[in-house]
Amino acid sequence: MSSKLAQRAQKLFIQYLRENNLKVTQERLALLDEIFATDEHLDADDLLARMKSKQRKVSRATVYRTLDLLVQCGLVRKSRLGREHYFYEKMEPGGGHHHMVCTATGKIIEFWDADLDERLRRLCQEHKFRPVFISIQIQGLSEEGQKVEQDTSFF
Repeated sequence: MSSKLAQRAQKLFIQYLRENNLKVTQERLALLDEIFATDEHLDADDLLARMKSKQRKVSRATVYRTLDLLVQCGLVRKSRLGREHYFYEKMEPGGGHHHMVCTATGKIIEFWDADLDERLRRLCQEHKFRPVFISIQIQGLSEEGQKVEQDTSFF
């Protein structure tokens, strides 16, 4: 754990595990460390491969269970890519952003737009709706994806 964010995440995760009578294991902490060491979006297989490449013995079941725990305690966000594929990313205070996902290549482009976020907040206020979390995911074809597949978008 190097960054202050990663250290804070580890403290929160340990606290969450103890409060829920769950074991604090080296495997769980190593998975958390790996997630917070990257800015990439990872799926469970990516995370498992990264652990194996570092000679860390972690089972696939441990990866999935730990990811679920990290999502439950709010340290990691789980997003759907396609029908049954999920990716995970660390949550950062004030780090809200949205995603454009290429359906041909799987490329994920993060974007943030202050005007869009402000409009969404106003829309929620107009409907007396208090958002807990706002996430936008646009699925389509990136420049590379358009070369791979014929464009079938609605626009």
